Amino acid sequence: MVDSSSIVWMKTHDGTMVHLMEPPDGETLTVPHVAFEVEDFDTTAAALQKSDYPNITAPGERHDGQKALFINDNEGNRLEFTTGSRLRASSRVVDVFGYTTATGVNAVVNPPSKIKILTINHVGIPIVDRTECMLMYRDLLNMKVIPHQGDGNTLAWIELTDGSMVHVIGPPTTLGPRGDDRQHIAFEVADIEATAEALIEADVEIAEGIGTRYDGQHYMFIYDPDGNRIEIATRGDHSDTARTVDENGFTSEDGVLL
Repeated sequence: MVDSSSIVWMKTHDGTMVHLMEPPDGETLTVPHVAFEVEDFDTTAAALQKSDYPNITAPGERHDGQKALFINDNEGNRLEFTTGSRLRASSRVVDVFGYTTATGVNAVVNPPSKIKILTINHVGIPIVDRTECMLMYRDLLNMKVIPHQGDGNTLAWIELTDGSMVHVIGPPTTLGPRGDDRQHIAFEVADIEATAEALIEADVEIAEGIGTRYDGQHYMFIYDPDGNRIEIATRGDHSDTARTVDENGFTSEDGVLL
């Protein structure tokens, strides 16, 4: 629903979207971003415009009536704030590769894969200064800091009202073979073992997992053909664990800092 030939819109089972962005010049990848949907766009825009966060854009409106603006957090991560989509009718159609035109016939594809992505479980965002980043995510954006369910304290978990999460992740002590993997997206599935089998049948390498987190959440990591780090996860139940968290997301277990 934007004027660009280098973007593809896709959606998960619950309607949450993933936008795949090709380099407009054929070579230079754009900066990845996370889009948060808000109920009151005008109030959100006013609060963001009053803040000191940089590179804010003027609010825009897409072909289907969706409003949006962009801003950077204190670490330079690009964030979008938007309303729901499909606020008005649009005659646009799409082909099998996601290329959009104003008129024609929508392509219908029935993939053979058994994998069913329910929603986006969380996104991983790289940070350096956790205390500073909490001023945006916790205080300005009113997100709930919750105990994380992994090991150590290099990351903090932040929960949205629908249960989806943002994981803000500090710098790693060492880099893996593919470099800094903190920026990633986690897709939620109901059956991770069946999903793993389908991925293996399709010759997709399982880079890590299947693992289990403290709250029973199962997870694994893969890479897409362009090297983007993708997590596949189930829904965990972190509502009733023995872990506690401080205001900056540092998690303790039985009173002992992890």
